[in-house]
Amino acid sequence: MSKLVDLSSGREQTAWWLLQAALFTLPWIGVGTAAVVTGRDLGAGLQPSWLALALVVILRARAIVEFLAETRRSWLVAAGPLAMAVLISGLGIWVAPSGEADSTTVLRFGKQIVQLGVMLAFVVVPAFYLWRGCPLARLMRPLAWGAVFQVLYGAVQGVNYFHPLPVMPALAGFFTSNPAILSGSGQLYLSNALQDVPRLRGTACEPLYLGNYLLLALPAVALTKWPRRRQVTVAVALAALLLLTWSRGAWLAAMAAGAFWGLGSLRNGLPGWRAGSGRRLAWVGAAVVGAVALAGALGRPEVWLPWQRLIQSFSLVDWSNLTRLYSMQAAWRAFLLSPLIGIGWGQFGFHFVALVDPMGLQAMFTWPVVNNFPLEILCETGGLGGLSLIWLVWVLAGKVRQRLLAGSPGDRAAVLLLAAASLGIWVQLLTFSQYNLPHIWVALGLLCGTLGPTTATGEGQP
Repeated sequence: MSKLVDLSSGREQTAWWLLQAALFTLPWIGVGTAAVVTGRDLGAGLQPSWLALALVVILRARAIVEFLAETRRSWLVAAGPLAMAVLISGLGIWVAPSGEADSTTVLRFGKQIVQLGVMLAFVVVPAFYLWRGCPLARLMRPLAWGAVFQVLYGAVQGVNYFHPLPVMPALAGFFTSNPAILSGSGQLYLSNALQDVPRLRGTACEPLYLGNYLLLALPAVALTKWPRRRQVTVAVALAALLLLTWSRGAWLAAMAAGAFWGLGSLRNGLPGWRAGSGRRLAWVGAAVVGAVALAGALGRPEVWLPWQRLIQSFSLVDWSNLTRLYSMQAAWRAFLLSPLIGIGWGQFGFHFVALVDPMGLQAMFTWPVVNNFPLEILCETGGLGGLSLIWLVWVLAGKVRQRLLAGSPGDRAAVLLLAAASLGIWVQLLTFSQYNLPHIWVALGLLCGTLGPTTATGEGQP
């Protein structure tokens, strides 16, 4: 492996600062760069992090190509089958025709392939920097500061809900200028009615997207090498922001990620778990439950809202649930149309109306989505894609297990935290399928980078 960079050239310094800008603006998915600059919707939905990373790729193109050539066996073994399944799925456009014109369906397929390529760049670039020796903490810092910005902007949103601020229309106009990202409800939906409770969305527009981003941001704070007090303060603020998104999917995913991290730390004897830690954690949990019960008994019913929100996940009359169930039902029927190669990458929306039950037509937006990303892969790329996804997860899990059995405690702790973040993100992806959110792929790239031969968790120089 060649050395990373010495930052002696202006080109390399520029690429490094652009990478930090890309990481800082990961959740700025509601910002349409082209729309802001030109004042017109050019149909591109160009997010700031996309633009910054594209410039990084251009500036470091030669080094990145060399990196891909050196590591091609790892990438091809793990992700090659899935990439081939996605390309082969294009034949599904004719195997399971939707009735739309070929020019429309093929154009959609091509656009989705390009978008997937952009997302893969968010995997490759962080892995490239880490495999070339960049300390992990240096990449975590802009991520963590980006999350702090979300806390501040979320606080402004919360204040504006109760006391409208004069500056908010201008801010909202900027942070919701991307026409490709729909802005979700700003109120809590519970018992089939909107409650007078705000849902914080940050710059991600959708509360569930912000919650998904926070599943990466929380581990990032733990890996920044910041002073302990600052880490704890920011982590508490991020946890509060996660709660105030009122995203059930993000909450459940955070629980899964936390359980994975906790059990992994205990099993591997990693830092942060000393004798009696489990007992103390149990006492803290019992105290929180007792405090909530006492507050409810004293006439503060709002403390039960998080519990009611979680219980809502199992309601079969709640339309936020039915929307997902109807779209998943249609996706399964689409898979049955072409179970081997799928209906074609990006083609679900063309089949939805013909496959969904009539009641499901009342719940969908302009472009229907599967609301379950693994199921979307299965229906659009068929059994080949589904098996390839399972293979990719199997290979990656094996690499994580190998690294947890070797290496320094710090490196093992970093791998475990990033594996927990990726797990949480993909658990939540069982309830939505908007895959063009860059933080999803950055999390995967960071995890792949920590599995490389030169992982460094300290500060150092890039």
